[in-house]
Amino acid sequence: IELIRRDYVANNGWETFLSYEDPEQDILIGLLRLRKCTDSFRPELKGKVSIIRELHVYGSVVPVRARDPTKFQHQGFGMLLMEEAERIAIEEHKSTKMAVISG
Repeated sequence: IELIRRDYVANNGWETFLSYEDPEQDILIGLLRLRKCTDSFRPELKGKVSIIRELHVYGSVVPVRARDPTKFQHQGFGMLLMEEAERIAIEEHKSTKMAVISG
């Protein structure tokens, strides 16, 4: 299982697509989309802000407090994606604020 990073420009802004993938089995385990804010009409998104636009961990449903080592949910992949997004926002985007609009 590998952390894969893809950076690209979209709608005059910088986006980073992070994912955990198993290339040997061709499986996408989870993904996160991070955007460095440029121009925004929303006052809370002005300044040095990065936005987490999407976060998903795929696989069979596992109850919140349960653990199943054969399933991907609740194994920490979402937390690892968030931690890498926070690192990129702070170190590379120089953001002082992060907004999570993924729901």
